[in-house]
Amino acid sequence: MNTHSRVIAVAVIATLLTGGAAWAANDGGVPGGYLRYGASARSLALGNAVGGIADDAATSYWNPAGLASLRTMELSAMGATLGMDTSYGFITLGMPTASWGTFALSGTYTASTDFQRTDLFTDLDETFSEDEGIFALGWGKGFGRLSFGLNLKTVRQNIGGASGSGTGLDLGAHYRPHRALGIGLSVQNAIAPKIVLIEDEEQLPRSLRGGLALNFFKSRLQMSADVVQTEWMDTSVHGGLEAWPLRQVALRGGYDGGKEQWAAGAGLRWQNWQFDYAYVNTEIGGQNIFSATLRFGVPYGVKVERDRALFSPSGEDRSVTFGIRTAVRGEVDRWQVTIADADGQEVRRLEGAGNPPDAVTWNGEDTDGRLVGDGMYTASVVIVDELGQTWDYQSDVEVLGFHDRTRTPIRLEIGGGAAGAAEGSDR
Repeated sequence: MNTHSRVIAVAVIATLLTGGAAWAANDGGVPGGYLRYGASARSLALGNAVGGIADDAATSYWNPAGLASLRTMELSAMGATLGMDTSYGFITLGMPTASWGTFALSGTYTASTDFQRTDLFTDLDETFSEDEGIFALGWGKGFGRLSFGLNLKTVRQNIGGASGSGTGLDLGAHYRPHRALGIGLSVQNAIAPKIVLIEDEEQLPRSLRGGLALNFFKSRLQMSADVVQTEWMDTSVHGGLEAWPLRQVALRGGYDGGKEQWAAGAGLRWQNWQFDYAYVNTEIGGQNIFSATLRFGVPYGVKVERDRALFSPSGEDRSVTFGIRTAVRGEVDRWQVTIADADGQEVRRLEGAGNPPDAVTWNGEDTDGRLVGDGMYTASVVIVDELGQTWDYQSDVEVLGFHDRTRTPIRLEIGGGAAGAAEGSDR
């Protein structure tokens, strides 16, 4: 993306963000409001502006084309306690395949209790509950820079003992013309579920979502904006900002124009886990939302596993081997392995085109073939996929070279035989 294009894109997002309040619209009274809540603490902290991001299993809730971006099996779950004794939960399992795309199973559940039952004139001095649930089978597949997806879902609703269900379909597409730009388009309820509780049929509204996401500084900073048009509602605008100041820590903020609420949150990556938190400032008070994601195998594009944490070029373990595993969408364009000392100075580099080797062995020598000094060293593996996205991983190893040691003194006799150790010597 050239500088001119970046300026235009930033201006578009800024316009959407600042115009959000003017475009805001409540969804009170529109059927299926719980379907427009969210699927993860990350998406809620971003104001649900994730249509152009579409990079994990949970974002498939808004754009099923995001399933195509999964590189490994992924399990994500969220729980929230809302106002008026209402609880909400979402869980999804994404499963990529070698050639058939990515499949996902997901479920959404919300329940409310202690509603006062009344007739037209009086309270009946009794309560009732309401619950809704969705079960969905999702699919997404990428074709180069373009991906498509769908959710086939069954929606069930129960209000005070009257229940009904219906079947619907969501559609989505995602285009990535550049590694720094993502564009999403989705239709929620493209085939709208119709539910009959007692006599009247209720049809859930169709919702059209267009999303844009911009990435800067090797995806350390991401800006996103969505425009949403839902039947029987005004157009709403959503905006979000996500920053990764540290490799394992994220900070987020966003505005949901559909619900007229601000949000903020954070994320933490630990090994194959990601934990996310969001605080949403609603009209009835603040809400705290938590979600967790477990990614199996190689969670972030590339992973390095060393066979030992310490080796000595002059000892029995004279080298260290770094096993390299990759999991990216599409093909690997090029790879690079660098080894740097504790001061960050590079001492050795290997690189090539295509997939990296399964393992790289280092015997403690620098580029000129000289043994390096003792200390901690960092092996950094970087791969670039065919979309230009960079993935990296680091692993530390300690080098223990030649050290002065007090050795056993040897007494040589004239005939050349070796005498025993001198008395009082140290070993």
